[in-house]
Amino acid sequence: MDSGANKNAPAGDGQGDNIVNEQPIEISSDSSNGSKEEDEDEDVESGSEPDLDSDSDISIINSVSDSSDSHNDERLEDEFQTILAMPYKEHKLFMQLCHTAFKLNVFEKIDVAISEFERYGTIPPHIWLRYLKTLKVVTQTPLEQQKFQSKCRLALSSYYDEQLAEFILKNYLEEQPLVEHAETWAKLLADYGLERVDFVAKSRAKLSEEEDGDKAKQVEQMLSKQCVTWQCNEDEEQMQEIQQLMDEFKQKLRNSTENTSYLQEMFLLRIDTLTTLDRNIKMTMAKIIYERCLAKYSSDSGLWLDYLAFMQRRTSQQQPGGESVQNYTLLGEGCLNCTPLEIIRRGLLAKLNVQLNHKYLQLMELHQFSVQQIDEELSRLYDRIERYMDMTVELQLDYLAYRVRNTNVEDEQQVIGLRAAFRQAWDRLSEQYGEMADTGYEVLQLWALVEYAQLKSPSNGAAIWSEILSYPGSSDRSHLWLAYAQMEGEYNAGRKMRTVLQQALSALSATAQNVEAITDLYRRYERCFGTSDTIADCQTYCEQIQSQIQRSSFVPAAGRYQRPTTYAQGRRGQQQQQSQDKSNRKQHLTKKPMPSIKRELEPKPKKMMTTQNQKQKEKEKPKQTQTQKPTADNDEPKEPNFKYSPHLEANKIFIKNLYAQCTKKDLTEIFQAFGTIKDVRLVYRHNKIFKGIAYIEYEQPEQARKAVIGGDGLDIGGQNIVVAISNPPPKGAPTAAGAGAGAGVGTSTGLLGRKQAEKRRMPTTLIPTKLVMLEAKRRKKLELDEDMATPTPTDANGSKCRDLANGGLKALTDDGVDDHESGNTESASESASAPKSNDDFRKLFNI
Repeated sequence: MDSGANKNAPAGDGQGDNIVNEQPIEISSDSSNGSKEEDEDEDVESGSEPDLDSDSDISIINSVSDSSDSHNDERLEDEFQTILAMPYKEHKLFMQLCHTAFKLNVFEKIDVAISEFERYGTIPPHIWLRYLKTLKVVTQTPLEQQKFQSKCRLALSSYYDEQLAEFILKNYLEEQPLVEHAETWAKLLADYGLERVDFVAKSRAKLSEEEDGDKAKQVEQMLSKQCVTWQCNEDEEQMQEIQQLMDEFKQKLRNSTENTSYLQEMFLLRIDTLTTLDRNIKMTMAKIIYERCLAKYSSDSGLWLDYLAFMQRRTSQQQPGGESVQNYTLLGEGCLNCTPLEIIRRGLLAKLNVQLNHKYLQLMELHQFSVQQIDEELSRLYDRIERYMDMTVELQLDYLAYRVRNTNVEDEQQVIGLRAAFRQAWDRLSEQYGEMADTGYEVLQLWALVEYAQLKSPSNGAAIWSEILSYPGSSDRSHLWLAYAQMEGEYNAGRKMRTVLQQALSALSATAQNVEAITDLYRRYERCFGTSDTIADCQTYCEQIQSQIQRSSFVPAAGRYQRPTTYAQGRRGQQQQQSQDKSNRKQHLTKKPMPSIKRELEPKPKKMMTTQNQKQKEKEKPKQTQTQKPTADNDEPKEPNFKYSPHLEANKIFIKNLYAQCTKKDLTEIFQAFGTIKDVRLVYRHNKIFKGIAYIEYEQPEQARKAVIGGDGLDIGGQNIVVAISNPPPKGAPTAAGAGAGAGVGTSTGLLGRKQAEKRRMPTTLIPTKLVMLEAKRRKKLELDEDMATPTPTDANGSKCRDLANGGLKALTDDGVDDHESGNTESASESASAPKSNDDFRKLFNI
């Protein structure tokens, strides 16, 4: 018999946390005995199930516990109270709470743990089974019997589990008259009647015992309507075909380690090929396939959405009216309700998810729920997702969008209710999460847009924007000003747009963040709607803002560049853009183009002195004593023991193109966001002038890689820096100027770490090439003059040959054969093959 609580299920919110599934039930109830009773160790450790029909079900232990058992109970009691007092508990903590309660063996604590678990989500079948066994043991009065029956019905609505259904059938339904509990029988058979033929047989036997024939007939009609196999139980061949397919699916599911849609789709296609089966039977088989998968992988939100999509799919079977129906309408109403709304509710109890929240609200709107009904449903959901801030904000935005779609702008009361909903949503988020909630002001921006576009109230929209920009740090965000200006221009005919843009430039001048976009929009607006005077005023105002930004970017007293924004503010948009570009960036050796920047912000460096002037000035300076050591302009002395490594340093980055006044403090403030910095080193020339390069060493290579990704191309002091993993060339090897010294530019390794082939060096002599070329031209001219004066001797074959002036080279014959092969004298051959020394060349050139 297969249980839904599979031990191989994944841990987390699924069914993998199977705790003490097969332990005997021995309860000591405070209400029945007045004192706490203890379990015997051997009974707790044994794996056998007690006979629940005998008097030994209730085992009250009267023996005195020893000191070790008492100490263990105190520890369990403290653990139970600690977990129970936690404000936010996850699935595993609720499992641990139930586990501890069962170990304490006190029914009141077990009941409290189950009640807490019910408020959080869906209880797994194996926990339900153990609790119902415990509850059955202590059930005595009619009121307790009613509680047991209600808990049994609730357990059947959790997950598909044959073991749980068999226990409820044996200990609840078989003990009660079938007519009085016909509805529970019908729901049980609707879920399990296809696979458990014995359940159907037991219901038929119970039905035959009824004395009232009319009631028995009504009950039989109800059962036959809900149970798809009620009429086909006698067809053994058909039932065998169904059982064979379902057994194969259960085996595949038992062997699977993770959920895949391929498993469900494969067996759904095989079900469609069974042409002899009725459509209702096929839908019931599909339902069992999904329910078994959900019992094992309950935390998979994609599986819940697939189940919902299948039940919403319209079947090909046509009704008498000619319209197709959705799949769930062909199924009986079982305890495992498979209507779209109930599927989403069950899914949210199993796993909280943004997509399920969105689908839940969409289905309630589709079923035409009233605003009051939706508010009641979402209020219960808000209590469960309060710990998840992002999920709460998304659900609030979805709800406000629903209110906007269903508000009649002509109805004043509905408009007032809509505005109250926006205010309530914003106040709730602010109370729950403070300044961390909705840092992008999405709720207020949506409200402002609704006021401008839907409610035609620009004054209210402007008031909302004033509230947004009044919050700390919001006025420094250029995109908020741009959105405000665009709403004014699109929905208010640009009446306040000039004022908004001037306020934006005034606010952003202190941070210099994306001021260009504001100034460009300001100029476009004036050129389109302004006059010549307003255009001139706009140009003047923008120039003043630019000059103010330049003055605020540097501190003249210290002579040091001050970054206009913090790293978190200034790099947020750039990191988002870089993350988008990384996926499409091609890996090649060419250096990526740097973004265009304005050099007005960079302080002009002093002109370098020529070599002669520098030497003359050094002579005029008095010699420094040995105790005096020269320092750089920014009081950054050169590190004395700089460790030079010719190998790749994965945890160190190399930075070039730094501005002249850059300090260690500047680099530390920027790059400490990527990880823990061990050392920062600036590189200076021998004359103590900063070379514009630096090294930063991190504790972990991963931190260095993040620094390369986030810091490459960053603007510091008006210059875009280049950041790479440190990969110095061998000491003494020729490198490119400055920049290539650390990152491998100009060496055999580039910025991307790819090796470049070294150029092949051609063999040469000690004679300068230019002298050889001049002498060759002079000798050639002499030879031409001699050819004009004296006829050239020919060999037996008539081919011309002559010795060059240096006596070491031979001309080729007209037929392409060397003259030593055409019969020249032996001395000439020896002269041609004799190597020439440097003295011979000096004599040749009269040196």
